[in-house]
Amino acid sequence: MWKLIIAILFSSSAMFAATAPDTEGFYSRLAVSVPSIAQSLHGLRSPNGESILHAVEDDRVDCCWPYKVWVSRKGKDYPLDFGTLAAAEVLWSPDSLAFFVTYTDGGAVGTYHVLVYRMDDKGVHKSEPVPNGRKLSKPDCMTREYPNVGGIQWGADSASLVLAVEVPPHSSCVDMGTFHAFEISVPGGKVLREYGQLEAKSLFAKTLGVELRNADDECITKPKSCDPWADLPPAKNKKQ
Repeated sequence: MWKLIIAILFSSSAMFAATAPDTEGFYSRLAVSVPSIAQSLHGLRSPNGESILHAVEDDRVDCCWPYKVWVSRKGKDYPLDFGTLAAAEVLWSPDSLAFFVTYTDGGAVGTYHVLVYRMDDKGVHKSEPVPNGRKLSKPDCMTREYPNVGGIQWGADSASLVLAVEVPPHSSCVDMGTFHAFEISVPGGKVLREYGQLEAKSLFAKTLGVELRNADDECITKPKSCDPWADLPPAKNKKQ
C-alpha cells in the first residue's frame, strides 16, 4: 500500500517540484535533492570545502524540473547536465573528488540510474558505472523489466560506492520493491561485494533512504508471500 501512496504522490513531477523538498534522499539518507540545494544560499559543499555544488531554478527551462546546476572548484565554474533530471539526489565522496547522482528517467517507480561525476584539474568527467542493472540482478516480472539502480553511500573514498539494485515496485514483479546491494569500483563498475537485503539493512542502516528501508523483508524470509503466481494453478502460472 505504501508504494501505491508514493506512486500517487510522485505521479505528477510538477506537483512534487512545487512542494517542499525532502530532507533526505529517496535511496540514500545522506543524499541531498537538487531542489534542496537550490534552497540553500551556500550550495552543497564538498567535505573538504574546496568545491561547491550550486543549483538555481531556471525560468527558461520548459520542464517540471527546471534547474540549472554547476560546480565551483579552484576558482572555476563547471556547468552540469542533471538539473532537469527528475528526482535527482546528490552525495559527495569522502575525499571530495567526486559525487554521484541518482535520478529517474520515468516516474516514482523508475527506472532509476546512478551517474558519477569526477573532478580533476581538467574539469568534470561523467560516467555511469552500471548502465544496465539487469547485469547485476534480473527481476522476475511478467514482462521484461529493468531494475532500479540507486546510490546508497560511497566506500572509503571515491574509488568505490555502494548502490542498490531494486526490483521494480510493480505488482507484476515477484518480490516487488526488494533489493540487493553491491559495492562496485568506480568508474569501471566491477562488483567488489554483494549484500542481500537483510544484510544490507543491517550494515547500512544509517544510510539507506526511505525506499530501501521500507523494502518488504517478508519477501525474503517467506518468498511465496510476494510471488503473485505462487497460488495459481499450473495452467495459469507464467513460470510453468
